[in-house]
Amino acid sequence: MKLKGKMLAGASALAMASGIIGAAAPAAHAVVTQAGTCVGAVSFVKLSSPTKGVGLTDRVVDGVKAAGSLAKDQTTKQVVNGGGNCTGHVRPGDPHNPGHLNTDAPIALTAKSQATALLGNASCGQDTSPGVGDQSQDANYTTHNYPLTGKVTWTFNQTYLDPVTNSTKPYKMQADLSITGIAANGDGPDVISAAGIVLSGVNAGATLATFATAGAAHASIWEDPVSKTGGASGFNTGYELDLGAAAGCADGLQPGETGTVGNANILQVLTGGGGASATSLLGSTANGFIFEFGQA
Repeated sequence: MKLKGKMLAGASALAMASGIIGAAAPAAHAVVTQAGTCVGAVSFVKLSSPTKGVGLTDRVVDGVKAAGSLAKDQTTKQVVNGGGNCTGHVRPGDPHNPGHLNTDAPIALTAKSQATALLGNASCGQDTSPGVGDQSQDANYTTHNYPLTGKVTWTFNQTYLDPVTNSTKPYKMQADLSITGIAANGDGPDVISAAGIVLSGVNAGATLATFATAGAAHASIWEDPVSKTGGASGFNTGYELDLGAAAGCADGLQPGETGTVGNANILQVLTGGGGASATSLLGSTANGFIFEFGQA
């Protein structure tokens, strides 16, 4: 397998962990309606494990953490794309924010912060053909693989007056999510899909739109390995695409490799989707976070 092919395959395996968060849902056959979106943001995410200096490798490692926040433009020192754009609704009659109705236009929001915190037993290992490659050669994959699962928390620049406390508060949103796949349903090699539910704040109770409910408009995020170069191609963050870090994700077991750590080690990625960050560093397209009410 040529190096470029290995690197592309490695990049496409960054989120091979699969799973789904169970959540209470409306009655079956309810009408599915879009609640809101979050698009255009770019996040810088660090990958780590209990072993210092080890992130996402071509072997399943227990306790991989993904911790991220909004990336900043290296020139302006401001968050890239103004933190992106979100829309959504709040529950009509909420005593803390009673002024919004279902018939009103979605609330327009921009993110002041977006914190990502995921944990799982994960690898970037991928087979180059059925039964052949890093994933099949990893004894830990069957017994230890567990999806990266956790929370994304937004705090927005926009505020509202809480009549209960007579204080001004920022809009917020927090969602549980779990990585469910990579390059699925026609998505690019570096595009991940996820499932989850909004726990609190804007769009509370809404779920992430899946391919089953939304088709091509499902929630999706691109994720690319990067290294610090000072260059501008990675949304002028100073970090640029580094496929070398992912080359070992799809090259099979190499001589001398044992245990859970092989010859790949991804420590940081840029992520984005939709709007001004719809196109990944590899050229793939992702839709961003799309939230919906109801169940198909």
